[in-house]
Amino acid sequence: MCARLIPRRISAREARANFSDLLGQVHYTKEPVIVERKGRPFVVVISPEDYDTLRREKERAWATIEKVQQRNADKGPEEVLRDVTAEVEAVREEIYEEGRKTSKERR
Repeated sequence: MCARLIPRRISAREARANFSDLLGQVHYTKEPVIVERKGRPFVVVISPEDYDTLRREKERAWATIEKVQQRNADKGPEEVLRDVTAEVEAVREEIYEEGRKTSKERR
C-alpha cells in the first residue's frame, strides 16, 4: 500500500473547503487521508490502488474462512477450537522466533 506510516489527518470542514486539493493529493501521492469529525476518524480517502488491494485481501480472507469451514464441516466445535488454538500458537511462536532472530542480527 502506501509508503507513509502515519496518514495525514484533516477535519471534515477542511476537507469540504479543499475537496479538490484533497482528491489531488490522494491521487498523486497515493497516500491516504483520514477525515475527522469532532476529532474522531470519520472516513478515509484512499487511492483506487489501495482500495483494490484492500478488497482483494478481504476476498482472500473470506475465501480462506470458507475453505476452513468446509474442511471442518464434519467436526464438532470443541475439536475445531482445539485445532485453531494450536495453529494460532504455532504462528505466534514462529513470529516470536523471527523477532528474536532479527533482534540478534541487529546487535
